Amino acid sequence: MFKPGLRRYIHLIYLSLGLILVALALVFMIWSIGYMERAFIATSLITLLIGFTLLSSGLYVLRLSAYIYASEKGVQ
Repeated sequence: MFKPGLRRYIHLIYLSLGLILVALALVFMIWSIGYMERAFIATSLITLLIGFTLLSSGLYVLRLSAYIYASEKGVQ
């Protein structure tokens, strides 16, 4: 499925993608607090929902990266 050179580093790609998603989740959660301070309740809740969704997907991608890394190390 992947090129032989890329296959060796695919877990690093997933790891960096997961860390980017987690960082974006933290940014959205901080924005949500800022919106809450300015009494934008609906905007704050939507931003918080986006933050939790990004956090969930980021943690899933990090778990997937760990599975890929473990399967690659188990094969060799």
